[in-house]
Amino acid sequence: MVDFAVTSRAWGSTKGYSLIPFADFLNHDGTSESIVLSDDDKQFSEVIADRSYAPGEQVLIRYGKFSNATLLLDFGFTHSYNIHDQVQIQGNIPHDDVLREMKWELLKRHHRPISNDVNCFDSSMDSFTIKEVRSGSGKGKGIPHSLRAFARVLCCTSPQELSDLAKEAAEHDGRLARRPLTNSSREIKAHQMLVSKLTRLVEDYDASIMSLGLVSSPITRGRLHIRRQMARDLLNGELRILKSASAWLRNYCDLRLQQTAIDDDIGFAKPPKTQERYIVGVFKR
Repeated sequence: MVDFAVTSRAWGSTKGYSLIPFADFLNHDGTSESIVLSDDDKQFSEVIADRSYAPGEQVLIRYGKFSNATLLLDFGFTHSYNIHDQVQIQGNIPHDDVLREMKWELLKRHHRPISNDVNCFDSSMDSFTIKEVRSGSGKGKGIPHSLRAFARVLCCTSPQELSDLAKEAAEHDGRLARRPLTNSSREIKAHQMLVSKLTRLVEDYDASIMSLGLVSSPITRGRLHIRRQMARDLLNGELRILKSASAWLRNYCDLRLQQTAIDDDIGFAKPPKTQERYIVGVFKR
């Protein structure tokens, strides 16, 4: 507990952690470009302001690109809106999936470890960190490609499909299932599975926020009110992330369905060439 109490207010460097009392006088702003710069060899730290400040104006710095989860645990406060919020979700392969072992083996073979993110979330084959998707019609930046790849692998129903994914990865950059599945209905199903998972999480978050209730009584104000407000900030931020990802995935599924319908219409509108030749022959007679 003592170690945690020290490092939670300490600043990291290449040689470990150190306390910088001057920096503790400055409050955090996630959008600020001012950060603590340290020189381990000269053993000094400095903060360079990112703009001009008026006399008496509060100088803010950025402790790091931290989500509310990290700010709450390490520093004891949250922001009502935090651009660095993120959510970790867990994936799994059902035990009754007959291809379960093959899928895990394929995922292990193509897994590329990534260093911890700012929230100390370890990257693994079945753990994914989602960030806010700014545009529902964009490229889905904020949703890890590895999460969509996991869903594609999960939707495979035959050893041949898994083998095709492995072959595709080998022919390109080695990353697994980074391209849409050739089977359009299977591609849509993979993303609909993600929508279903996020929808369940959204419902859980909504229920948790509702359970916090409103703190309006003078008796319950004070420390309890502050704690509930921080919990509400945390949940609302992560709920925003989940909803943004869900909206993008729904839009992706809708676009794929529309494209599938167009392709089907084109298929019906243009008979095979062999049939066209046969019809021409009939008219010639």
